Amino acid sequence: MRRVIPRFTTSAPAPRVPAPYSGEALVTLPTEAGMLMIPASDGVIRPYLERNGDWEPEEAALLQQFFRDGLRFLDVGANVGYFSLYVAARCPGAVIHAFEPHPVTSQVLALNAWSCGAAITTHAMALSAGDRIVTLTTAESNLGDTRTSVGAAGTMVAPAAALDEVLPDAVFDLIKIDVQGFESDAIAGMSGMLARSPEAVIVAEYWPAALRERGLDPVAVLRDYEDSGFDVRVQVENDLARRKPRDVVALCDTAGASGQVNLVLTRKR
Repeated sequence: MRRVIPRFTTSAPAPRVPAPYSGEALVTLPTEAGMLMIPASDGVIRPYLERNGDWEPEEAALLQQFFRDGLRFLDVGANVGYFSLYVAARCPGAVIHAFEPHPVTSQVLALNAWSCGAAITTHAMALSAGDRIVTLTTAESNLGDTRTSVGAAGTMVAPAAALDEVLPDAVFDLIKIDVQGFESDAIAGMSGMLARSPEAVIVAEYWPAALRERGLDPVAVLRDYEDSGFDVRVQVENDLARRKPRDVVALCDTAGASGQVNLVLTRKR
């Protein structure tokens, strides 16, 4: 029997009361996105927010280029919700759907979304190319580095499905995807939404080292985007430029295993 997935829409939803949280200690920090709760154990995002009050400001500025009235925003790999709250604070009236599979950060995301009072619907699951259960692993002291795998044993598992199954009638204007090397899988599962959203802009992380860990050729991933009808631009500091796939990989590799860039994907005209 086919599993029935509840249908959600991108119209402004009534806020859903999140479940109570009981777990590791949380801290509340003032940020450019508003007051944000985050696990105290996080050793990367939390101290950065404490020092600077923001997170990945270059990506925030990039997203802001595509803000518009009535924005419909999809946040894939939302973590505790910094970018969802950032969009809500700067684009009043935006309708936001945020996906995060980690069992701790997804709960904190729901609380942050509820607290800010914006039209943010949270989904405690991963987006993928197909319907499946995924195993999660998280880097020590870095909840933002949560990766998925299929068929592996583990102590954390989460549901995953194509966006087209979870939100079968959805239309989005701006999509942010940061899922540690699984960006192309998430995009493959939203072909129906993209067909209904010809003006949609995708801002996706591109991390060659994470792709290689999956056995994927980083150059081939970029070429697949192009072959799928996307115009691919790369964020370099404050500029967007078109570069050959091998040049994009070389640019990332100059920073070593952590080298990554943001891609902007739009439909070719």
